[in-house]
Amino acid sequence: MKIQLNGRGDDLDGVMPEAGAIGCFSVDFDATRPGRLSSNRIGTKNAVELSLRYNIPMTWAICGKTAEEDPFAYEMVLRSGVEHEIAVHTYSHLDVSKCSPETLVEEVDRCISVLAPARRPRTFIFPWNREGHFDVLARLGFTAYRGADRALGTPQKHNGMWNIPPVYYLGPLSYGQSSLIKKFIALCVASRSVFHLWFHPWSIVEPSPEAFAADILEPVFKCLDERRREGELELVTLGELARRLEAA
Repeated sequence: MKIQLNGRGDDLDGVMPEAGAIGCFSVDFDATRPGRLSSNRIGTKNAVELSLRYNIPMTWAICGKTAEEDPFAYEMVLRSGVEHEIAVHTYSHLDVSKCSPETLVEEVDRCISVLAPARRPRTFIFPWNREGHFDVLARLGFTAYRGADRALGTPQKHNGMWNIPPVYYLGPLSYGQSSLIKKFIALCVASRSVFHLWFHPWSIVEPSPEAFAADILEPVFKCLDERRREGELELVTLGELARRLEAA
């Protein structure tokens, strides 16, 4: 697995916590394929409950169509009791790399209309991780996105938006990888870097929702919470990190 290292937190005085690193989670809420709504709801419930137990704020990239088709699951995120961030994932899970600027604007507006968040979203997560139209997104007020390439280190500004790249995808292949993930967390703390994990709610139900929550998600949440309690890292949303970067 190739992970790029982009500098240290020493490069970001005023952004990184005094004694450690920053951890982020993004969650792609996009059950747009047939048969995934039920899995999405179960996975969302487990993720929301664990985020409340360990007080883990996450950036939820909401696909408007999925929120329309299963408003109950979306409401679980909104009423979770944790200060999660609502991000835009387009309305229909659009491939942004292949669409026109006009279509992208329509998709963003329609998504926000469905989500009706308390604050206008400032983070955009590209469906399929296929990037494009950064100028349009910046013009629409977005300040952060999740880059396609894996990297551990300092976020970089690209076309007016902060790229906060992921370091690891939590999915069915993560079984047996908790020690590797914890090594990434340790590397992040040692280098005072940004550590970004992401997952899909619908993909964390195999072989069973309980197994993934117990074997993957909870051990990672617990590790991060312990590091936070020891003053080694801080957990924030992508939007909050971008806000700090802009203010630095």
